[in-house]
Amino acid sequence: MAKKGVRLLIMENLMFDYRSLGEKLAVPLKVVEKIEEEARDEFPFDNMLMEIHILRAVKAYAKTSKQVMSVEN
Repeated sequence: MAKKGVRLLIMENLMFDYRSLGEKLAVPLKVVEKIEEEARDEFPFDNMLMEIHILRAVKAYAKTSKQVMSVEN
């Protein structure tokens, strides 16, 4: 139960808008949500570190995805 409370607190106090970044970089929402879930598990009590990790992971996913697409074409 406490973990859900912590997650709710994190959702309300976002410092970085990583979901919009995901949208801008064409990262599927399901991927952003999976990254978010894993980051919450890894950094349950450090909101800023969690969000920075999500930003970096979303950017890395977008870059890797583009590289794969260019190799396939």
